[in-house]
Order: sequence, then structure tokens, then C-alpha cells
Amino acid sequence: AQVAGIEVLAWVKQVHHVIADIDTSSVTAEDIEADPTRCPNPDAARSIAAAIETARKEGDSLGGIVECVARQVPPGLGDPVFDKLDAEVAKAMMSINAVKGVELGAGFDSVLQQGSEHRDEIRPEGFLSNNAGGVLGGISSGQDIVVSMALKPTSSVQVPGRSIDIHGEPVGVVTTGRHDPCVGIRAVPIAEAMLALVLMDHLLRHRSLGTDLTGPDIPSS
Repeated sequence: AQVAGIEVLAWVKQVHHVIADIDTSSVTAEDIEADPTRCPNPDAARSIAAAIETARKEGDSLGGIVECVARQVPPGLGDPVFDKLDAEVAKAMMSINAVKGVELGAGFDSVLQQGSEHRDEIRPEGFLSNNAGGVLGGISSGQDIVVSMALKPTSSVQVPGRSIDIHGEPVGVVTTGRHDPCVGIRAVPIAEAMLALVLMDHLLRHRSLGTDLTGPDIPSS
């Protein structure tokens, strides 16, 4: 935000079966931090809290989805082949502990669309949709970059599980101590940081090449 006028925000979109209906274009930091679940939808936040509390009492854990958006990203960041912006973002998000899946824009739901639906048509006033998640051909389009990551339910739970010992013999495993029943909530600021780091890397590349970007003013120092 200080260097390029880009705002990066993340929030909890889903925990287990609870899915929050969220408008990615209007969420604010205040909305996200208004609830300990970091879900900006109050109704869904209450259901998420209840689900996590139930899992905690049962000694189990839940997975979740964290959605992250970068606003006011200038067009032109990225590369068409070797350093595609969406590939760099996906790599960064997959580097976060417990992340097992990453989507940009429509993601896996794009298989339910036809090409005529999925394409992001454009008019003089701008794009009419953002199924690409702000990256076209590996390069930022100037739209919001929208990325979601799926975090697994951690295996460090108190529910007995089956394993083997060093001799290959069957044993039972119970993890004791303090463990989060849903690590997705803790991943929110990490997702923001990762996306911000990737964008800063690409902004610095453009500065080093003396490339002009159409968008927010980028200081030279």
C-alpha cells in the first residue's frame, strides 16, 4: 500500500461445510477483524465458530478455505511463460504449511463453465467479469487478483489413529497438548503477506527494467 497503492486483504471463506457468501470487492480490514474467526460474514462466522468449538471438544480438527484479494494492482506484472504471475502466486501459497490446493479466480469451478461464460469480456468502462482472477496469460490485467487456498484439517488430534512403530508393528497414535482445531484462521495474515511479497518482487523487476506500468504511481525510491 505504501509503495504502489495496492491493498491486500485475506479472510476465512469456508470452514468444513460452512461456506460464507462474501463480496470480494467490498470487504474491509475492519470487517475481517470484527470476529475472531476472521470471516467477514457475521452469520457464517457464528456457524464457523460453532463448528470449530464442536471439533475442539471432540479432540478433532477441521479444514478451511482462505480467500485473498489484491486491489489496485497495475496491469503488466508477470511474464507469459517462465515467471507467470499466477504460477508465482500459486507457488507462494502452496509454500504455506497445511495448504493443499490453490485457485485463482473461478478456479476449479471454471470446468462448469463454457468458454463463452468463462471469458472476461471487456467494454470501454472495463471488464465485465473476473473469472481469470486478475491474471491473463501470466500477466496482471489490472483487475483484482483473487486467490483462494485450501488448508487441510491437521492430523495432530486427540482422536486415536492407526500407525506403525519403528519395527513396523501396528500401534495407536494420540496427539496430546495444545493444537488448533482449525489452522485456517491463523493463515489469514500469512496469505496476505505471501501475496504482497510476490507482487513486490514483480514490481521490483519492472523497476529494474525501467518498464512503465499503467496504474498507481510507483516511486523510484
